Amino acid sequence: MAITTIETAGAQEWIARPNRSLTPTARRGLIGLVLAASLLVSGGFALAGAWLVLPFAGLELVILLAALRAIERRDRSYESIRLEGNRLTISTSLPEGRSQQSFHAGWAKISLEADDTREALLCIRSHGHSAHVGRLMTPAQRRQLATDLNHRLHP
Repeated sequence: MAITTIETAGAQEWIARPNRSLTPTARRGLIGLVLAASLLVSGGFALAGAWLVLPFAGLELVILLAALRAIERRDRSYESIRLEGNRLTISTSLPEGRSQQSFHAGWAKISLEADDTREALLCIRSHGHSAHVGRLMTPAQRRQLATDLNHRLHP
């Protein structure tokens, strides 16, 4: 996964996004290429009298389109941690939904926590509230980000 660090005057932001191996333009080109090839082959079979090939070719294209839409939804995912002054803001946009939480930077505690179902995520806690971040990061990236945040929050 790709983590981008943005530093501006008085603020720092870490943004994690999934790797995008297929750009939107390449995705449209792939759909067009498969559509043309499928119509050419199935059309040839239909002209030869095997018309039942056309519905299966259509089904194949619908399944391909659904898979590419799922990839597109996943590509829009991100997790952002923004430290600005004494405010720590966590924003996530995942296929499951969006959320945003803010914490006072001086009171925030950073830790890596795991439960029975997944690897350790970065947990940010303060005043009875918590946010889990790191679904889009590797374990090494989570550890590095936890170290960076702890050094920034508690020098």
